[in-house]
Amino acid sequence: MTTRKLTIENLQLNVSICGQGSPLLLLNGLGGLIRTFDPLRNELMDYTTITLDVPGVGKSQMPRWPMRLPSHADLIAEMLKQLGIDQVDLFGVSWGGALAQEFALRYPSMVRRLILAATSAGPMVIVKPADILDFFGSRKGAKLHKKEGSRNSIQALLRFGVVKGMLTVNPRTYYHQLAALVGWTSLLRLFRLRQRTLILTGDRDTLVQTYNAHILRRSIRRAEVHVLKGEGHFFVVTSAKRTAELIREFLCQQHDDEEPATMTASGRLRPLLL
Repeated sequence: MTTRKLTIENLQLNVSICGQGSPLLLLNGLGGLIRTFDPLRNELMDYTTITLDVPGVGKSQMPRWPMRLPSHADLIAEMLKQLGIDQVDLFGVSWGGALAQEFALRYPSMVRRLILAATSAGPMVIVKPADILDFFGSRKGAKLHKKEGSRNSIQALLRFGVVKGMLTVNPRTYYHQLAALVGWTSLLRLFRLRQRTLILTGDRDTLVQTYNAHILRRSIRRAEVHVLKGEGHFFVVTSAKRTAELIREFLCQQHDDEEPATMTASGRLRPLLL
């Protein structure tokens, strides 16, 4: 696994690349650190997986002011250009699924196929600022998430992610990412997407419920839905092997009207040296 520091729009980004094969860009959920994708990436070593700590998360620099979602998409486009990658297959989960939609809409030629997991067309408010304040507040937060008995509650999910080292513990990060979603929706623009799209959802996801997946399917011309039985919002982690199988099956489908995924003759991605 290779970690790189890229400077884009005066922000330093922490970018991770591993595996070999055609490029697959992974966009994380709210507060998600690079390591969140480790189980999934371990199952997808036949792809060159690229992921990053978005601005303000993990080892990437915190912007002075919150960035809107289109600005995040522009930053990712520049990141790929610096890496020498013209086109990717794109996977986005939860908040990253919203970003994936925005990126595909703004840079359609850079996306071969699209995979959206546990996400919606917006407006999407997965976590409220009050939830963050309660969770990270010292005594009050501790009392609250001990009382929350529901496995699918926001407090329980935040605790699971933090304890597993998958989510940042910086409350400011969440505020910035939530601000990026304020007023955002892709619903009236999704008809523009021409990429074949796979939509994944867990039937026990109480944060982004299954009906959101069907709205996406009806709005995107060449979309299909797969429901993971018994899985909640974190199925990318709790069912990494099954998720990887679905991703690989979808990406390997052959269609005459598509170009094959970009690879070098050796089957390895060859990004520009920095």
